[in-house]
Amino acid sequence: MALEVKPSMDGLATTHFAPPDRTPEDELRREAEACLQNPVARFLIQALDGLVLILDANRQVLATNDRVLQIADPEDGSPLGRRPGELFGCVHAHEGPAGCGTSHACAHCGAVLAVLDAQRQGRPVESECLLTLRRGATTESAEFAIVASPLEVSGHPFIAVVLHDLSAIKRRDALERLFYHDVANLMQGIRGWADILASGTSSSSMEVAQKLANLTDLLDRELRSHRAMAQAEQGGLKPQLRAILPLEILRDVGDLLARHSLAGTRDVHLLPAPEEIIRTDPELLSRVVLNMAVNAVEASSPGETITLSARAEGQHIRFLVHNPGEIPEEARSRIFQRSFSTKGAAGRGLGTYAMKLFGENVLKGQVGFDTGPEGTTFWIRLAR
Repeated sequence: MALEVKPSMDGLATTHFAPPDRTPEDELRREAEACLQNPVARFLIQALDGLVLILDANRQVLATNDRVLQIADPEDGSPLGRRPGELFGCVHAHEGPAGCGTSHACAHCGAVLAVLDAQRQGRPVESECLLTLRRGATTESAEFAIVASPLEVSGHPFIAVVLHDLSAIKRRDALERLFYHDVANLMQGIRGWADILASGTSSSSMEVAQKLANLTDLLDRELRSHRAMAQAEQGGLKPQLRAILPLEILRDVGDLLARHSLAGTRDVHLLPAPEEIIRTDPELLSRVVLNMAVNAVEASSPGETITLSARAEGQHIRFLVHNPGEIPEEARSRIFQRSFSTKGAAGRGLGTYAMKLFGENVLKGQVGFDTGPEGTTFWIRLAR
């Protein structure tokens, strides 16, 4: 495999996590040649299933199999000298002072941790890693099983890394888990009110009928939302644009939020919104803002206030949802990953992921958050 050297970043001596040192260009070439001439390294590259990378002591790529080249970030045709996050297009790869492994987010990356552990312990290390990858103007989540194994070649301490893509399995499991959770909850509510109506114990059949109508509407929305998420992940979801006032989005979200089980113990305030027509897909935008609002409710305590607002920013409009809580430092870099949840094993990990999926990949906006002692604000910014 003919490889060109990725320019080194010698001289950078700071890092937020892993060692920042880069291998000089001439030494990198010698290491790559030794790697490609070694029969064990060649066997690993040619015979192992999955994505195979051979890294040097500074976590820089010396050789890969062809499968890596098929999915690598195309900004540079050569993998040599790049680190795995730079090669695959991780959104955090260039946040640190010395590239992949040196940002704050890298302290929670399963791939970086596995490589460092293998170097330190001198034995194979198995782990999983969740990555958010940028593909042009869109982002996608990827989940990998990873094995990092020490490999000595001509006195050089290398690391052989094998990645198996679990994304399809994780995506299916997550969608099924979310679908059954949400639909089961709604069906339980429908069944309960239907039993009350059938028993004749309610003094107001109209009230019960309204409850059933609301729950049925929510069930219909959930079914459409799950179908839309599956289509969006496959790149087949197209926005249905129409004119709407920003306040209509906020009111729709407020009405839906009022039916959330925890909403009654929080104060939800709708702030004034620009009285200017925007063109968007109201259902998808409402879903994004609703996910932000549900996240805010679940992250707040009884009696605290959640605010929903919108503001004009030149040719753009920003929808914002604020709650008083602060996101812990260790969760911030992973908040939009598909399988990550701040709620532990009980969490479903798709609410924030869906914000990015619908808000950026389909509506072509920007989704983010700001957090600190004054609270947390999730937002989506769209062209008007």
